Amino acid sequence: MIGFVIPCNYFNRFNLVKLINSFYNKNFLKVVLIIDERSYNFIRNNLKIYKKNFEIIINNTKNVSFKRNLGINYFFRQREISWISFLDCDCFINNKNINLIKNHIKNSSDLDILLVNLKSLNGTQVGNKLKNRYFFNTLNIYRAGTPSIIIKKNKIKYLFDIYYGIGSVNYSAEDTKFLIDNYSKKIHVADDININHPSESPNYDKIKNYTIGQKKLIKTVKYPHSLLFFLVIIYRPIIGLIINTIFFNKAKIRIYLIRLKILIYG
Repeated sequence: MIGFVIPCNYFNRFNLVKLINSFYNKNFLKVVLIIDERSYNFIRNNLKIYKKNFEIIINNTKNVSFKRNLGINYFFRQREISWISFLDCDCFINNKNINLIKNHIKNSSDLDILLVNLKSLNGTQVGNKLKNRYFFNTLNIYRAGTPSIIIKKNKIKYLFDIYYGIGSVNYSAEDTKFLIDNYSKKIHVADDININHPSESPNYDKIKNYTIGQKKLIKTVKYPHSLLFFLVIIYRPIIGLIINTIFFNKAKIRIYLIRLKILIYG
């Protein structure tokens, strides 16, 4: 069985109702919602929770890594769960992609981590495009976002680091640290599976905070992960700076310059 861990917030309560309905009556999965009291009251009053598929943990912290760990620990106690996926509460996954995930992990005995791509509802790529790279496939661990991760439960040796991610002292990079901490070469990218995630317009403060988290992680993890992670993420702002200098896009030039400054100098 597959376990889905979803840290929830009140801001995305309406999408949460839609997401929960997509999981209804599927006997090969279970969902843990880590939810604050305000969101729980909304869900309780507006939606029937089907106990066969759902477990609710009420927790008011804003630290998403802490919330995800609550979900992981719950599934550690469930013998029937063999794989765990981590969705955001603003994501959506339809029946087709749920069944594709089921079939992938059912037919992949020699696999520890399955990665999937994130796309908006109109089909545009969200975040990094993940691709199978044969001998270099493990480079995807430095590029995958948390909702892209589906991991075999018995391969989780370390929980999410609560000092990384939204609600912590470091805004980002909890996904990369989790994959580094639970490193495996048995990784596959499922090109036919997509999870819907809303696109976000570039935001200077958010990008700055995101980059600070990445730089902190580079300083924290050991070689060769530190070097590989740096090399994987440095090329995008370099290329972006070159392209936007040609087209003289001042806003994006500023964004890429601050990313490069943080990544190179800290």
